[in-house]
Amino acid sequence: MMTILAPMSAAFYPNFAEQLAKDYAEENVTAGLWRADTALERARSSTQSALPQGIDTPDQYLFEIKTEENGETAGYLWFSNVERYGVRSAFVYELTVFPQFRRQGHAAAAFRLMEERLQEQGCVAIELNVFASNPGAQALYASLGYVTTKMNMRKPLNADI
Repeated sequence: MMTILAPMSAAFYPNFAEQLAKDYAEENVTAGLWRADTALERARSSTQSALPQGIDTPDQYLFEIKTEENGETAGYLWFSNVERYGVRSAFVYELTVFPQFRRQGHAAAAFRLMEERLQEQGCVAIELNVFASNPGAQALYASLGYVTTKMNMRKPLNADI
């Protein structure tokens, strides 16, 4: 198995943005953070704010995870690499591997390729958030050496959020 990170194409971006919004909305509803009736629009707005220039947004890196050079798209990866307080660090916003490509090592390989790129760019750390309702992602990140640095907790006081 070979995994390649290819810069996201302009043709792929609309599908990425819509799937990202759907997934983000669903995760926030499942976590009890957003109401279902407004979640999708809220997620679309969040994506537009974070990526106002789409694939050309400065300091944002969007990749298609390919099964091989010019192969099928197995998923996507979005991360940033910014300098704050004199230290260059990255933040992973999204990693998705499509269902038919899961459990084949593409996610771990994509992260290793990302880490190589970031080290070459002088990055000293990578951060990410993971929803509590996603134990598969938590296990993947732990296997790659990520550790919990903080935890958010919430107690809902009513069912309407």
